[in-house]
Amino acid sequence: MDYGGLVKRALDIMWKFKYLWIFGFFLEFGSGGGGGMGSWSDGFDRCKLPVCDFFGRISLMSILIPLILIALVVFVLFVILYVISQGGLIHCVSRIESGDKPALRDGWNAGVANFWRVLGIAVLMIICFFAAILLILGPFVLLIIANKIVGILSAVVFIPLFFVLVVVISLISLYAYRVCIIGGKGVFDSIAGGWEMLTGNLGKTLVVALISIGSTIVYMIGFLIVGLFLALPFIVLGAINLFLGIALGVIVGLIYIAVASGAWGAYIDSFWTLAFLEMKKSKPGETKM
Repeated sequence: MDYGGLVKRALDIMWKFKYLWIFGFFLEFGSGGGGGMGSWSDGFDRCKLPVCDFFGRISLMSILIPLILIALVVFVLFVILYVISQGGLIHCVSRIESGDKPALRDGWNAGVANFWRVLGIAVLMIICFFAAILLILGPFVLLIIANKIVGILSAVVFIPLFFVLVVVISLISLYAYRVCIIGGKGVFDSIAGGWEMLTGNLGKTLVVALISIGSTIVYMIGFLIVGLFLALPFIVLGAINLFLGIALGVIVGLIYIAVASGAWGAYIDSFWTLAFLEMKKSKPGETKM
């Protein structure tokens, strides 16, 4: 497998098809205020009557409940967009590799069409993750409680085992999504296909994973360097006008984070999809679809 070619191709797709950044953004992040209440709070703090305590709690709840509901709605919205983006990006990259030129709408439609299957895979993988916590870290904690020395020594076994299980679950999920979207399989068949792809291409998968880690390090360094240069003008502006410097800096910073994370998400997901397609071509690790 030409790993360098995969990186180059993923970067090329990321740059030529910039609408994929929208999917990439939600994949990366998938993932109030109340200035007029000060006098109410102070008044109820000074009042010691039971009725004041009651209304004080009602006042606090009137702030917290809407904020919690808003946060819940935003969370659910991001989960929905994450799932759609996962299917959409994989579908688009697969079609691009086959010579087509899919549009944003094509990716969106594919993400919506495969929504429940992708969500099912994600939920089962999360369940597996928590099962790994219970099966590995549970006994480890119990050993520490029973005997601190034995518990600490057991960390040599339990911690690496937990790390390996988490990595395996993550890799299976990466492949399962692609078996689902590209192969058109159901939830359980996709997970089984992800396991087959991992075990049949273990060496290649480890190399791809190491390249992903290296790419992440390069990205983070570049992100911080560019971010620092972008921040310098607003630091200077803040010395002249603090409010203006902070306001403009926050706006530009949020735009920068959104664009950078979107581009990065498009690249890294394209890279894994391209690797998956290459592994499918190789007979030793071929997955039945």
